[in-house]
Amino acid sequence: MKKTRKRDYYLGNKKLPTQSAEFEWTKQMIADLKKSTANLLYFAENFFTIINLDRGRDKITLYKCQKKVLRALRDNRFNIVLASRQIGKTTLMCIYALWTSCFTKDQRILIVANKEQTAINIFKRVRLAYEELPNWIKPGVVEYGKTSMQLANGSSIGISTTSSDAGRGDSCNVLILDELAFIDNHLVRDFWKSVYPIISSSKKSKIFIASTPNGTGNLFYELYTNATKGANNWKASRVDWWEIPGRDEKWKDDTIKSLGSSEAFDQEFGNQFIETGELSIDDEVLEKFKITVRKPEHVFEDGDYSIWSEPKPDRIYSVGVDVSEGVGEAYSVIQVLDITELTAIKQAAIYRCNTISPHKFTSKLKEILSHWGNPLVAIERNNCGAQVADTFRNVYRYERLLNFSPNNDKQKYNRPGVIAHTNTKYKGVTNMRYWVNELRVVSVRDQQTVNELKTFVRSANGTWAAQRGDNLHDDCVMSLIWSLIAIEATVVQQYFDVTKWDDNEKPLELSQSNYSVDVNDMLLLGDSEFYSETGHPDQVLMTHAGSETSDIDDLVAQGWEFL
Repeated sequence: MKKTRKRDYYLGNKKLPTQSAEFEWTKQMIADLKKSTANLLYFAENFFTIINLDRGRDKITLYKCQKKVLRALRDNRFNIVLASRQIGKTTLMCIYALWTSCFTKDQRILIVANKEQTAINIFKRVRLAYEELPNWIKPGVVEYGKTSMQLANGSSIGISTTSSDAGRGDSCNVLILDELAFIDNHLVRDFWKSVYPIISSSKKSKIFIASTPNGTGNLFYELYTNATKGANNWKASRVDWWEIPGRDEKWKDDTIKSLGSSEAFDQEFGNQFIETGELSIDDEVLEKFKITVRKPEHVFEDGDYSIWSEPKPDRIYSVGVDVSEGVGEAYSVIQVLDITELTAIKQAAIYRCNTISPHKFTSKLKEILSHWGNPLVAIERNNCGAQVADTFRNVYRYERLLNFSPNNDKQKYNRPGVIAHTNTKYKGVTNMRYWVNELRVVSVRDQQTVNELKTFVRSANGTWAAQRGDNLHDDCVMSLIWSLIAIEATVVQQYFDVTKWDDNEKPLELSQSNYSVDVNDMLLLGDSEFYSETGHPDQVLMTHAGSETSDIDDLVAQGWEFL
């Protein structure tokens, strides 16, 4: 190459040549340029750089299944790919986008993802691969930014999110859609109406969709299944987990153990479209609950607070909390589980009220936790729950407050409580189903909790929620999910000593030796007015749990009654 000039590089970056850059060509360079222009696979395997977890920056080696997808992209206008997790589908998107922009003039390429950060991360891969190309093989840079790049040959790559007006007013030659199945169902139709016309003005424009399955009843499911039937003009491709070298039955078994269930594996790696409306709990388990459900031993607070067993200082409890506005609609719920024996988990108590304000509920939660020895508590902090969780950390200085955030990223989500993100909720539901549905070791005693489990179903976009209908709620289920998150495999060791693990690498035995409990704090009645003697409503009695003679029996014998 001739003497370096400032104008030869964009902002002085020697990996970003401009149109002014000049090169001294060799025969090999010319041959490589011709081969790369004509052959997508040659370009990918010889010049496309990825970040290898073991070796760092490295040229990609394509698997047979990946080559099949790239050939389909090259040869078809409308491509839809059903792909297992971690097969490199995002990398395939980047390869095709970069190859097209580098070797075809005046191409407008748009990469669309369901979230801005996801789109930015995809574009980072494109930029890395572009920067690592030899300068002589890539067109010069005109503009180069975080969300788009303009090349000297007139081609450009940009990103967008799956909003209802994504791409409106633009036109493009290649539209790449990442994880279409995971767009919220209420947005996907408007989104599709917005983006599809982008390519309709050209007879050569292409669309590339790649996604893992996410239930039925969504646009990705419709497009893919119709493509396999020949009912539309889409080319359907499929990449299964076993097509990746090194993935065998042992890998599958290990992955199932890590995920916690075969169902989770089928969802993430099995390319299975799990039916919309599927119940979270099997019929056999619901039948079992007919035996375990029974009237509570004690009922307080006008029926809002039910207790099936008195708290004891030698037991381990976990509490899950779902908070509502208290305006007579959704319920604020406190689920108390006895998790001392993980082969026989028992619902110990539940508080459920839909008229208590978040402020008063915060005090009520503090009282109830004191009854149970101030155990580990998981408070869902979404919406009204944020003020409850923040008060417990900043005002009460509550020590055993469980933090659970997407991907367990405490630096990014440094907030107390449970953040009910898509990832955390999915992990929570999977964990709940493992203990309740697969191991069947959870005894649910509250009829309302069972009723909600009967209507807690998978929705069209793969998420879990209460079935649509009048007076159907999932507050008891969500609080149950959060009470069980304490024993989720990636969480449990933060709060307990696990003395034994099962074959699925799940906790089997717990120890609470890492913290002490003051028996004097185990107050059955705390500082609230749960009992009163006729004519003396202001009198408050407190009793220590675990005494040899039940104080509750003594109170009843003396003429006290429940409010």
